[in-house]
This record gives sequence, C-alpha cells and structure tokens, in this order.
Amino acid sequence: MKLFLCSHFAGVGDLIKEEIKEKKVVFIPTASVNEAYTGYVGSARKLFNKMGAVITEIDISKEELSTIKSAFKEADIIYFTGGNSFFLIDQLRKTGVDELLKKELKKGKLMIGESAGAIICAPDIAYIEKMDEKPADYSQADDKGLKLINFHVLPHYLTSPFKKVTATILKEFPDLKIHPINNHQAISVDGKSVKIIGEEG
Repeated sequence: MKLFLCSHFAGVGDLIKEEIKEKKVVFIPTASVNEAYTGYVGSARKLFNKMGAVITEIDISKEELSTIKSAFKEADIIYFTGGNSFFLIDQLRKTGVDELLKKELKKGKLMIGESAGAIICAPDIAYIEKMDEKPADYSQADDKGLKLINFHVLPHYLTSPFKKVTATILKEFPDLKIHPINNHQAISVDGKSVKIIGEEG
C-alpha cells in the first residue's frame, strides 16, 4: 500500500515529483463539489500539469461506475482533493468505488489524499465532524473510513482558519491514534513504513 497523505497538495507535491512526473493520474474532485471555496483544487491541478502528469478528471458522485473502473485501471496514481470528508466517504461507499480503490491500491498504485482525501483513509472519520459538517443527505449508518491506515490524519493542524478546531479535535480524542500535520507536511505510507515528511513550521 502506497499512500501520500497531506493537508495542501500544492504545497508539498514537490516532495514526490519524481513519482508523479509524466504519470497517468485520476484526479477526483468529488469532496469539493459542494464547497464554497475550492482554490486548492485548481492549485493541485496546476501542479500536476507542471509535472507533466496526464490527468483524467472524474467526479465519482456523477460518473458511471464503468467509466470509473476504466480510468482506475489505466491510472498510475489516484488523487483525491480536499473538501467534505463525509460527502466523499458517502459517495465512495454507496457507489462501490471504495472496494474498487482498494483493489487498485493492492496492485501497487499510489494514492494521494489531500485533506478530506487523507481523512477518509482512517478506520473511522467521526473525529472530524467538528471540522466537516455532515451533509443532510448522508446515507451511511456509521462513519467508517476506508481502513487503509491504522491511525487518523488531522490535516491543517494549527493552521488558519483551522487553528482552533484542530487543537480542539486533538484534545477531545485522547484515545485515538491521531497524526496531526500542517500545510507543509505529508504522511508517506509505504507498506508498514509510515513517515511524516516536510516542514514542521
């Protein structure tokens, strides 16, 4: 399992530019589609283009499963933007793309998860509800994540405008294994190896 989990991809993508250069990337903006601010989507797209990546953009809340399967099969990298974590996990689980993703990752493909895209990798995402409002049409009976990792990512830690809420989340869940990261850090997962890379400040 190869994962690159971050708060702000445009700020840390250069850390893995050699793995991205001229690769085929499925770019999934689904988490952001109902958000008021989506500047991070454009900045990520711009960085992928700068690195010479070949992008196929797919919104899994609107695309046919057959199209998604075909795109995933062809891709080297599967990238999820930030946005609303609950909306994203709901769409993944109700379409079956969650299981499709796991199959593709077992083939050694790299998943890049930015903010919401990193949060959904956890065993459960209930911890993030103070940061992400659960959509009114959320269809899941629980808040299970993808269980790709055995810890929980807390993006934008002590970073404006999430400074207060991230500190609160970390304090309110002392029994959870939480890895907080700021906008200049990323978590690299390669098999059983987990490393926090980037700048602390």
